[in-house]
Amino acid sequence: MKRVPNSFRKTMLIALGIVCLIVGAITAPTPLPTGVPLLAIGIVLLVTLSQTARLYVRRLRALSGPVDRGFAFVETRTGRQMSTVLRRTRPLARKIEAKAAMKAATAAIASVRARHQSTAPSGSAPAPGAD
Repeated sequence: MKRVPNSFRKTMLIALGIVCLIVGAITAPTPLPTGVPLLAIGIVLLVTLSQTARLYVRRLRALSGPVDRGFAFVETRTGRQMSTVLRRTRPLARKIEAKAAMKAATAAIASVRARHQSTAPSGSAPAPGAD
C-alpha cells in the first residue's frame, strides 16, 4: 500500500477546511446546530496548515475586538492542542500584553511569598499580653 504524499494530504486538508468554513457560514444562521462547529473546524484546519490563513485570522483579530474576545474565550476553554493553534493567531499587541501580564503575575506571587517568609515566626512566640 502506497503512502499518500504530504503535499497531497495538506492540499486535501486545506480544501476540507475551506469546505467546512463555507458550509459553516451558510448554516450558521439556520436553526441547525452545525454552523458554528463547522466554522470552528474549518478555521482550526486552515490555521494549522496555512501561514496565510494564520495571517488573515491574526489581522481579523487585531481589527475586531469582539472577534478577538471570542477567540480568547475559546482559547481558554479548549484542549491544549487547539488552544495552542489559536494562540498562534493572537495579534502582536495581545502577545505583548499577555507576556507583560504573566511577568506582573509572577512578580506579584514572588512578593507575596517573600512577604510571607519575612512575617513567619522565628521560633519564639511573643509573651501573652505583651504589646
